[in-house]
Amino acid sequence: MPDPLHAPFTQEWKIDRDSGVPAYEQIADRLVALIESGRLVVGDRLPAERDLATWVGVSRMTARAALASLAQRGLLERDVGRGTFVAQAKLEHDLGEFAGFTEMLRREGRTARARIRGINELPAPETIAHELEIAPRDPVFRIERLRFANEEPLTLEDSWIAAERFPGLLDHDVRGSLYALMRDAYGLPPVRAVERLEPVLAEPEQAEVLEVAPGAPLMLITRVAYSPDDVPVEFARDHHRGDRARFVVEAATTIPDTPRR
Repeated sequence: MPDPLHAPFTQEWKIDRDSGVPAYEQIADRLVALIESGRLVVGDRLPAERDLATWVGVSRMTARAALASLAQRGLLERDVGRGTFVAQAKLEHDLGEFAGFTEMLRREGRTARARIRGINELPAPETIAHELEIAPRDPVFRIERLRFANEEPLTLEDSWIAAERFPGLLDHDVRGSLYALMRDAYGLPPVRAVERLEPVLAEPEQAEVLEVAPGAPLMLITRVAYSPDDVPVEFARDHHRGDRARFVVEAATTIPDTPRR
């Protein structure tokens, strides 16, 4: 274990036996703090279970539970024979600010690309027509894409777009940002969205494409995006890998005034 990583595990790691918090959770929390502070970075190798247990003063089983919990959350990668390493940071989705996948990755200094899995023009099913505020069986474009960040598959996108509002859309290259295309070619940029989040489990086909195990946690985001004049421009169902995504929302509470007697 290199000296720069040795110190945090020997000098700062005292398990609080009276806190009521399990020891493995305390270890996991401190590992997260090291990662978020930048003291552990992507690719850094963590100590072996035996060494971590010795340095922190816990059983090997406790150390294993801490590492396993962070691997399940996607913060660590475990490679039999090589060890445990800090994983690529999760893509942070700020739910208080509407931005497309390409823009989110650009802000984090990562490269986005898409693989087309399906692209069709078809009559709108009733549920899709309702979301897009068009008549049932009006023509819609359905674009199914697998989105990558730095060549790692992160998201399955399933977008539905009213054909009448975006004539000739499928004549364009739709492997890049759909929102930029809507803005630049049609003058209908999405500026706000209503999104609903629901945790789901990966079905076998989804798991294969996203390179996760069947039954792995995914976050399903159902979205309706609107143009500046409040016209729905997209209805989408996106499945995000749970181990590679983190969702952030800032909320404030409104405390009603106390009635005066």
